[in-house]
Amino acid sequence: MAVFVVMLIAALATFAVLIEPRFALLRAARPSDRWDRPAERWKGVLSQFLGQRRILSPKYLGAGLMHAFIFWGFLAVGLNSIHFLGGGFVSGFHLPFFGPASWPGRVYVIVRDAFEIAVVAMVLVAAFRRIVLKPKRLTPSWDAALILSLIAALMVTDLAMAAAETAIHGAANGYLSPAGRMLAPWVAPLGLPAIETLHAACWWIHLGVLLGFLCYLPISKHFHVITSLPAVLFRRLDTGSLPTIDLENSERFGITGFTDMRWKDVLDVYSCTECGRCQDACPAYATGKPLNPKKINEDMREAMMPSLPELLGRRAVPEGGHLPVLPSETIADDVLWSCTTCRACEQACPLFIEFIDRIVGMRRKLVLEDSSFPEELTGAYRNLEKAGNPWGQSAAARADWADGLDIPLMSDGAPDVEYLLWAGCAGSYDDRGKKVARATAEILKQAGVRFAILGTEETCTGDPARRTGNEYLYQMLAQQNVETLNRYGVRKIVAQCPHCFNTLLNEYPQLGGRYEVLHHTQVISRLVADGRIALRGDGGPVTFHDSCYLGRHNGIYDAPREALSAAGLTILEMPRNRENGFCCGAGGGRMWMEEKIGTKVNVDRAEEAVRTGAPLVASACPFCMTMLADGVATTGHGDTMNVQDVAQIVHARMARTDA
Repeated sequence: MAVFVVMLIAALATFAVLIEPRFALLRAARPSDRWDRPAERWKGVLSQFLGQRRILSPKYLGAGLMHAFIFWGFLAVGLNSIHFLGGGFVSGFHLPFFGPASWPGRVYVIVRDAFEIAVVAMVLVAAFRRIVLKPKRLTPSWDAALILSLIAALMVTDLAMAAAETAIHGAANGYLSPAGRMLAPWVAPLGLPAIETLHAACWWIHLGVLLGFLCYLPISKHFHVITSLPAVLFRRLDTGSLPTIDLENSERFGITGFTDMRWKDVLDVYSCTECGRCQDACPAYATGKPLNPKKINEDMREAMMPSLPELLGRRAVPEGGHLPVLPSETIADDVLWSCTTCRACEQACPLFIEFIDRIVGMRRKLVLEDSSFPEELTGAYRNLEKAGNPWGQSAAARADWADGLDIPLMSDGAPDVEYLLWAGCAGSYDDRGKKVARATAEILKQAGVRFAILGTEETCTGDPARRTGNEYLYQMLAQQNVETLNRYGVRKIVAQCPHCFNTLLNEYPQLGGRYEVLHHTQVISRLVADGRIALRGDGGPVTFHDSCYLGRHNGIYDAPREALSAAGLTILEMPRNRENGFCCGAGGGRMWMEEKIGTKVNVDRAEEAVRTGAPLVASACPFCMTMLADGVATTGHGDTMNVQDVAQIVHARMARTDA
């Protein structure tokens, strides 16, 4: 008893000492409001944490089942661990209703045994995968081998104890363990003294492994055993927005140190399991860029953990005046600028780890504090500031796309307007985008929708500036638009660009601009469904490319497909579609930067579109349309494959009432 008590107290004390600074850093980090919508959060815990829904993704079903059974086994054995530790104080200890004579106790023993055997089998599968198969996405480490060994030891010793107890006591012990009954014949020939010695040895080994596992967790990558539940509970519920900065009162404008991150970002660094699913999903990594989302977590964790005493002010900062390792020194600049902010990594992560806020936060530091950014952005920033668009074209020409369409301006006091049509910079200045804007406007007019435009009063939403870290420029542009929209009392907006759509809907509320914002494909789909526009079913195959800011950031997948189907087209899906869609390469400000490393993302995506055999590629984003058209041309299929926006396709098949 004395040795048991000493071991237990020592293990709990060690665990507390190791875990305290990790939670202290969470308290020292910046705030993050993750306490809203509790019912939705706990529902996610049931499906994603307990149900392992993302883990069991069809793409990773084999590995997912392996992990899920190990996880479920841990939960099943958890109750047994309570009985085991309680038995160290009181022989035969059990929780209420789980005694050997109760039916819950009998059922539990069956469940426990089944999962312990399953866990042993899955540990062997995991070892085979790591030693023999060696999947590229997994990081080889002794840490993983040690954890698997500890897990196996816990299960094997518990099964051995069940076998010994059955061999010693038989049916007289109340209820029998099925595993014990199965294994007892193997130990019975040893004789009673040897069996008792075996049981005692397994008991102490089990205790040592259990307490050692507890002490090792805080310093292991398997810290996620502790942090995974809060990581899922406090997951992001609303995507599409970046955290805002109070530019007037902030001393720091980005992520320089670890305490500049929000506490959820720190929790995410703790929680990474290094499974590599984010790496598999990342378009930058897939095309040879230096970005690997998984490695961002690994590098941050490796730098952060040894620096905890300095970060918490418990040890003097070394000579040189700054902490020994900072995020801005840990993550290379070219890694940060490779990100398209497509959110594929976040969609793939079983623990809902967020990357974009951290990456853009470090970009903000580079841009606002260091004035360090790709040279191509210099011109884009200058054009946004002086002309209100990345191309630097005249603000006076912003409404030229609408010439001859007789579209009213808000400044003319347009009466009884239902929607404001937001053309965006691409719709106003890019030749392809202008065609989309005109097609959208003509569809709305044909359907009798009452709408107007801002004309020269519209300016860039600021998305390119914000995603590249220039928060100051973003807020300047956004505030100008918010003031204009609020002055006219705008309530409903139709946007043809997913980036404009996302910014207006999800980010302008941070500056006092709250509007009902619809993407033009949503409006077109509704108009078709309501019978307000009639389409000729010309037929033919089409493949559709999901825009990241329409799909993964805002969950809009069906509306553009419904519009295409209504036009009589047969959709040939690319292998990577919907939630698993592949980025065009333009997001995160990459539209304005040269792609100098590896394969071009848009070429990779264009080749996938070509392989469908469809002669038509449909897009719902002006950036995507440009990137795909250029990619198709690069593949040599520019003469046989056409790239168009959904609005153009619908408009071309629209039955004219004036015919």
